[in-house]
Amino acid sequence: MKPTVKPASQFATNTTTVPTAENQILEANPNSPAGEVKPTSKSLASQAVSGLKWGSASTVANAVMQIGYTTIMARLLAPEAFGVIAIAGVILRFGSYFASLGLSQAIIQKEDLSNENIRAAFTSSLVLGAFFTIVAWLIAPFATEFFDNGAGVNESLLVPVVQVMGIAFLLNGLSSTATTLLQRNMQFKALSIIETISYVLAYLGVGIICAYLGLGVWSLVFASLAQTTLVAIGAYMVVRHNVLLHFNWTSYKPLFSYGSKMSIVSFLEFISISLGSILIGRAFGSYKLGIYDRALLLVSLPMHMLTRTVSKVIFPSFSKMQSDNEKLGRVYLSSITLLAAAVIPVCLGIAVASPEIILVLLGDQWVESIPVLQVLCLGIPLSFITMFAGIVCDAKAALNSKVVLNVLFILVICGCFYLLKDYGLVGFAFAVFIAELLRVALYQRVMRKVLDLSYKTQLQIYLPGLLNGVLVAACIYGVSHILRSLDIPMIVVLAAQIVTGALSLLTLTFVFPLKLLREQIGQVIAMVGFNVNTSTYLGKMISRFKKDFI
Repeated sequence: MKPTVKPASQFATNTTTVPTAENQILEANPNSPAGEVKPTSKSLASQAVSGLKWGSASTVANAVMQIGYTTIMARLLAPEAFGVIAIAGVILRFGSYFASLGLSQAIIQKEDLSNENIRAAFTSSLVLGAFFTIVAWLIAPFATEFFDNGAGVNESLLVPVVQVMGIAFLLNGLSSTATTLLQRNMQFKALSIIETISYVLAYLGVGIICAYLGLGVWSLVFASLAQTTLVAIGAYMVVRHNVLLHFNWTSYKPLFSYGSKMSIVSFLEFISISLGSILIGRAFGSYKLGIYDRALLLVSLPMHMLTRTVSKVIFPSFSKMQSDNEKLGRVYLSSITLLAAAVIPVCLGIAVASPEIILVLLGDQWVESIPVLQVLCLGIPLSFITMFAGIVCDAKAALNSKVVLNVLFILVICGCFYLLKDYGLVGFAFAVFIAELLRVALYQRVMRKVLDLSYKTQLQIYLPGLLNGVLVAACIYGVSHILRSLDIPMIVVLAAQIVTGALSLLTLTFVFPLKLLREQIGQVIAMVGFNVNTSTYLGKMISRFKKDFI
């Protein structure tokens, strides 16, 4: 299980951008708690842009490394190993949301944060982390029995894996306050460096070496714990927050008031995200779950890489705008327009290229994942797009709506799984797609209430992504149809698919963009503040976007 991406084991504007200098002005104040950000001279927009730049660099680096890591480990380990980790991840995440009690989100969301609040958050995280590490060790034999229905789950291996991975509760308890303060203060440069270095050392170092030495599933366990440890050390070295324990209830109350509700919401989201692992592991066993897990990883990994940086920046940014509905609504619509324009074409392209992606990256033993991956490419992009509506609810503390929405989602996906279970993994993938369509509709109703956005306005922001997605998929399909008939090496076909998809998406986005998409790109370019040479083709193109915005 990879703490940075949590793939299959889990399953979150028309005219403006991030606020400019007229909004709250910020800069790091060394006299405030843990480098707290206070109003002075640096704009929120500048911090957001800086965070996006550093986060994007880290994302690209991690994407390349994770693709390489997945390719190597898929050849060194059997599908059962990934299935065992997926099941263990489900069991442990049942406790993870109660182990944190939503304190991380509470620290980011709280407008005024004191040193006592920080000490209270650290004390709670540490005590709860230690408690749930002990609980995980004690209940592992009982929790794993749920999956032992004769479907092929190796319980004798699953129990110790859950027990050892339970140490992550304690490690996360030590690190969560520091990493959350980095996000709250928008210190994304430091956070990106920490995550990248920890990934290299843990997964490309510990994980691959252990797998090569024949440690099997334990190579995945040790890599996960190693990265969590390195992140804890690195984050604290940067933040150096107060670690004295604190037991004054007045410091806990404002955090728990929001955090406890957030914990319930997060737990329901975990259930909805993890139903795949729960239901498939229970019904079909660890082998089939491993097949599903890898298919889900291949579509969720690029989606995660596209959204993880933005989501980290968006929540603190949205929280700082929580009292301005009009501005928050415009930023939300802008975010969805740009995200859909990237996510939907990438997913539809992956669907077309699924045979080559599976066989080249994972190998022949994973051929059963191909149809599963193709169907998941329809539902997973919707999951990542609606994530921003969830962030708005978090920033506005509109958590009751999220509770109801997630309960309905869970009921629908369970019902669809029951109706489609005879179709195996492909049937469950269709269940995910149907449930995600429902989630989109439900979140549109919530945004209508919370931000007063009309349904027409919310629907039209998907159009650039849908149209570009169909065209990109058509281009990839045409190239694939020709090259597959020539009997050339599959890796060459995959390379041609990647190049075709990238060129067609870039052309549709920057050369022939729809009006709505062109407006949003112009805002981003203006916000970043590009100074270009208008005598070059690239400079003329960027100037055109800036002119549209101005």
